[in-house]
Amino acid sequence: MTVKPHVRGYHHGDLKVALVDAVEQVVRKRGVGHVSLRAVARQVGVTHAASAHHFENKAGLLTAFATQGYLQLAEAVLAAIDEAQPLDGPSVLEAVGRGYIRFALANPGRFEVMFRLDILNADDADFVAASDSAYSLLMSTIARCQSEGFLGRKDPEVVAVAAWSMVHGLAALWISGRLEERVGEKDPHRLADRVSRLYVDSVLRAGTVSGSRQGGEPNALTRRSTLRPTIRR
Repeated sequence: MTVKPHVRGYHHGDLKVALVDAVEQVVRKRGVGHVSLRAVARQVGVTHAASAHHFENKAGLLTAFATQGYLQLAEAVLAAIDEAQPLDGPSVLEAVGRGYIRFALANPGRFEVMFRLDILNADDADFVAASDSAYSLLMSTIARCQSEGFLGRKDPEVVAVAAWSMVHGLAALWISGRLEERVGEKDPHRLADRVSRLYVDSVLRAGTVSGSRQGGEPNALTRRSTLRPTIRR
């Protein structure tokens, strides 16, 4: 006789969602190293067999958690763009940076896991698609900046990597606690605004003939409905 896993009060799909959500609780309370199928099962209130029914191992569980994170990151970036209502590519890039840092500071545990390829199934199709979708928002923005004449002869890929490195580094430093103790600005979001603006003004606006241009045809990035990611759990 086959013994079915105990799933008190959960439908099949609901339990999988609850298990992924429980990872965040475990990470926040005890750290990534304490995440396991047994730990999240305990957090949700089901048996280890129930969690193993949905995820083969810890890597599979963390990969689902990270995949969800990339989709939420994309949502945060799109929300920041909507909020800013930018008129040109550099303004979109500032909003992308704000959305990225806002997500990271609000979800430090998930943010950490998303970039720990050593504990994830990095070739998982859903994970790859979600991370690529989030990165495409940055690349679309850089492409718009280039089309509007803000890049000059700069390599778009280098501009994108520099922008990503800046906001990722700022977020990681703030989360670590080492940056706050060394700067006068105690609001990380205001600091992010100032740093992003410095980057945009120095790299994109300074010295460009079209640096004062506003408006133009809206980029697809600003059309939220066409790029809004669907969170698959």
